[in-house]
Amino acid sequence: MDAKEFIRNHQHEIALLVGYVLVAVLGFWLGRITAFTYQVPEVQIEQAFTVPSVDNNSNLGQVQSAATSTAADNCEPDRIKGNVGSSGLIYHLPGGSFYKRTNAEMCFDTEDQAQAAGFRRSSR
Repeated sequence: MDAKEFIRNHQHEIALLVGYVLVAVLGFWLGRITAFTYQVPEVQIEQAFTVPSVDNNSNLGQVQSAATSTAADNCEPDRIKGNVGSSGLIYHLPGGSFYKRTNAEMCFDTEDQAQAAGFRRSSR
């Protein structure tokens, strides 16, 4: 079977295939060329708005009065260590993953004292 005979025998299938390819190519290129551009309307702000800031250290004054000892040097072994850091007010229990390497800024006798002072428990 030579090429001319193959084309003659499969003329219908070849025409359909060429048609599909042309439609796909034209659809792709025309879609890319004539893509709809969105006009974003200009936003008008009528009144100034200030976002209230959340300061993790805002409870620091309350924390110091609620803690039994505020000096890190006075934190005895096996007391709960309170730490004020970038992720907020966190307390560490003795035996916790970060207890030994935490520099205590506050010391507590109980978890209730730490929570009342605004501290949250360490996740580890």
